[in-house]
Amino acid sequence: MKRFKRIIINGILFTFLFSLCACAEKPSGGTPVSTVKPDDSSNTPKASETANTETPEQTNEPEPTPTPQPEFTAPSLIIPEKNSTVSLLTDEITEWLKDPAPAALDELCDFSEKCEPVPVRFKWQSGGADYSHLFISENEDMSDPLIILTLDEEAEAEDLLPGRTYYWRVESTKGGKTGRSEVNSFNTLDAPRTVYIQNVSNVRDLGGKTGADGRKTKFGIIYRGADFYYLKEDGIHRAVDILGIKTELDLRSRVEKGTSPLGKDVKYLSVTGPYYSGVFDESAKRELVDEFRAFADPDNFPIYFHCSLGRDRTGTLAFLLLALAGVSEEEILIDYELSAFSDLGKYEDRAAPSYMVSQLKSFKNTLMKDKNKTLAENTEDFLIGIGLTREELEAVRNNLLEG
Repeated sequence: MKRFKRIIINGILFTFLFSLCACAEKPSGGTPVSTVKPDDSSNTPKASETANTETPEQTNEPEPTPTPQPEFTAPSLIIPEKNSTVSLLTDEITEWLKDPAPAALDELCDFSEKCEPVPVRFKWQSGGADYSHLFISENEDMSDPLIILTLDEEAEAEDLLPGRTYYWRVESTKGGKTGRSEVNSFNTLDAPRTVYIQNVSNVRDLGGKTGADGRKTKFGIIYRGADFYYLKEDGIHRAVDILGIKTELDLRSRVEKGTSPLGKDVKYLSVTGPYYSGVFDESAKRELVDEFRAFADPDNFPIYFHCSLGRDRTGTLAFLLLALAGVSEEEILIDYELSAFSDLGKYEDRAAPSYMVSQLKSFKNTLMKDKNKTLAENTEDFLIGIGLTREELEAVRNNLLEG
């Protein structure tokens, strides 16, 4: 805008000076200053006068050399460094994952939110460009990129996926000239994916875990977290328009004709979800069957399921889903234990994380009725025993797993 202002100001100044020059050539009455005609001898200068007229000396001073402008070069990439690994998690979770011992959670848990993801920071040098475009792609040929426009020499990218290799470059423009950087790559740490929804705690994506036959659970299909009690418009926008959530599964209590705070276009399902060893109660059968049938229907995805804290009922259902998909007990427990880094204090829950983990392990031990079978096989047997069919369970697996 300053540049356009300077152009306008300079134009006005030029017009003003031009008008002054025009006025200097004319008297106030508008007649020309000189009325001398070429054939008027009385006004013709004499020879002597002409001879005595001195011709001014002409100087041959060289014209000033214009200051050379520095050439606009291609941007130089700084961070992420080439082939580096970047964590999308907070420092507290990243450090704990190096040795994910449940006992350490009691000291680390301060009941404040640490589950929010960390965006990837990009920085480069572009020689004072007017603006830059940052390109990020999962493909080495930079096809199908995420593009971020910035007036600075840095930017942040959200919603990248863990366990991926990303490629990036920058195009910077200055004075109509554009320079393009080289292509660099970086890796994201292969770890659980935490998700940000404004004013919602403990949100995670169940994707990225290794399941049956080495297939990974899909990203962006199933989200787990706390309730929507503090949800506002910006959170609704992110949940619906960015994450694409189509179904809310509320585990707190069964409500007839309930509606989702995400809006009328989001399907609302509710059950009184059992948790831990309560799943083996006779009264829990109907609730569990309805829960799993929600995941058997491909039209329901992406699904967000929750209780209040996103830990007990939610953690129990997440355990059963991941176990059915063939995910290892270690990965399932890590997913559950991450709730210790959430804003539990908001819900006035001060239970020690190690105690809650013991509750989940006790439930798992009861689930493993046949010690000669895997966790996935015992989970399938249990779910068939409460009334689900093999076809329904296969549909759940296919919806959860890639390939």
